[in-house]
Amino acid sequence: MDKDYDVLVIGSGFGGAITACRLAQAGRSVCLLEKGRRWDRLDFPRAPGQVAERTIRSTGPHGPGDGFIEYHSFRTMDVVQGCGVGGGSLHYFNVHLRPPPFIFDRPGWPRRLDAQRLRPYFALAADMLGAKALTAGSPRGLPDRTRVFEDAVVSIGRQPDRVPICVRTGDRDGLPGCEYCGNCLLGCHVHAKNTLDLNYIPMAEQMGAEVKAEHQAVNITPLSQGYRVTCVDLAAGAAADGAPALRHLVARRVILAAGTLGTNALLLRCKHQYRTLPRLSPRLGQGFSGNGDFIFAGSRYQSRVVDPGRGPSITAGVGFRREPDQFIYIEDLGYPDPFIWYFNGAIPTRGRASRLLRQARRYLSDAFGGGLTFELDELLEAGYLTHFLPYLGMGTDAANGRLLLNRRGGLELRWPVRKSQPMFRDMIGHMQALSRASGGRFVNSFLWRSPLLGLPLRKTLTAHPLGGCALSESPLTGVTNEFGEVWGYPGLYVADGALVPAALGVNPSATISALAERVAFHLIHRRDLREGDTRTPANRVATASADQAEVHLAAMTGN
Repeated sequence: MDKDYDVLVIGSGFGGAITACRLAQAGRSVCLLEKGRRWDRLDFPRAPGQVAERTIRSTGPHGPGDGFIEYHSFRTMDVVQGCGVGGGSLHYFNVHLRPPPFIFDRPGWPRRLDAQRLRPYFALAADMLGAKALTAGSPRGLPDRTRVFEDAVVSIGRQPDRVPICVRTGDRDGLPGCEYCGNCLLGCHVHAKNTLDLNYIPMAEQMGAEVKAEHQAVNITPLSQGYRVTCVDLAAGAAADGAPALRHLVARRVILAAGTLGTNALLLRCKHQYRTLPRLSPRLGQGFSGNGDFIFAGSRYQSRVVDPGRGPSITAGVGFRREPDQFIYIEDLGYPDPFIWYFNGAIPTRGRASRLLRQARRYLSDAFGGGLTFELDELLEAGYLTHFLPYLGMGTDAANGRLLLNRRGGLELRWPVRKSQPMFRDMIGHMQALSRASGGRFVNSFLWRSPLLGLPLRKTLTAHPLGGCALSESPLTGVTNEFGEVWGYPGLYVADGALVPAALGVNPSATISALAERVAFHLIHRRDLREGDTRTPANRVATASADQAEVHLAAMTGN
């Protein structure tokens, strides 16, 4: 047995980082487990070879690999999630957007949990993460992609939103601002992006929390007082006989925040494989949603420059509501530089071969005095994506997917698309209207419809998996109560996207953050946070000195 803790947090994304920080601030001994490694800003991949080798973390038989993004392929949906100290914040697109209030009135949400009750938690997280909309007054101005998208929205008679993003756009406190490199997906090498390893996690460590990177939890066992968590020390490697290096940690409370897939997989194995948590709700794994994500569609313009790789990856959006409770939100989307260069070279464009032949003839003529001048700039063509505006669509899908274990003990997703098709048809219709009204040509997602034959594939990719351990009013309708505590297992909590009982229709990081703040605050104070509350946790610590940390800690706990 390694050590006992007050709280053991599994996962360091938005749910895990926030709960670990707040509980450490309140004087609890906290251990934060993360199966991925720590990433320094200079470790993030940039060159094509680095992107190929160090971005995607393998989940196959050849080991975990070195990436910070996991890509899971299922029959009707692919899922992307983060892996590393900071979780999905390492690769997410920075958007910190509250859903419209009526989202919390939709079926599935506990009656007491509404937008008004969550408001102080939203504000607390937004302040910590520095969420602000991009403005024309930013040092680098507005990217072309933003202007083109906003013009498209205006062309259909709507008003675009500038979405709040957790990005430092100008130099401040000796730190550089965003370089507009568009590489948010690949990790920010200047730390202008306010990832969790720059705020909540270091504050937690400053308050005494331990972070154990490359430790993957595999089982949770109830004890007379608390839980024992068995984890694999991935950094230690396997023993001579091939057995993994196991560690056993004990805590009075355990918070699962391993991401929607990770949290569901761990609980499903504890219930069905190890049988250490047999009383988990029969709703475990049900109610999965991809948040209506629709990626790879966009608008192709004949001559208008978009340059989708310039600027923060998302800057603007527009919402569409249909009664009674359908909501669709469409945003501009930027691709990282390596992706731009790759696709510009891979996508065939009209005239490329003739341009090469023409310049080859000019080069030979120039070299031998034939009178034709070689034009190098003509070879450096702008490429297809230079004039392509990518869209990210999100919407209130049916949230009727199910996560379960297959015969080999692996995670399986069953997501029937049929009930969500009307929402996706509407979303595609709005995208087509944006393209048509602004003079562009709509290009559908190659996952949804094959580009050559136009066959209906009806497959999606989500970076926003939600559900499976839903907040609820009883074990018959969900896995946890409204404060994230698992029904039937006191002291066992969930605090990530798995809690969300239905699609949000917007980027979910703000909502997950607010729910995690609420889980932590209620665990500490046994009540809800109020606006202007004297117990509102601090988001800044002036100094790292032990004396001042103790003063801060005493103020937080009321001692």
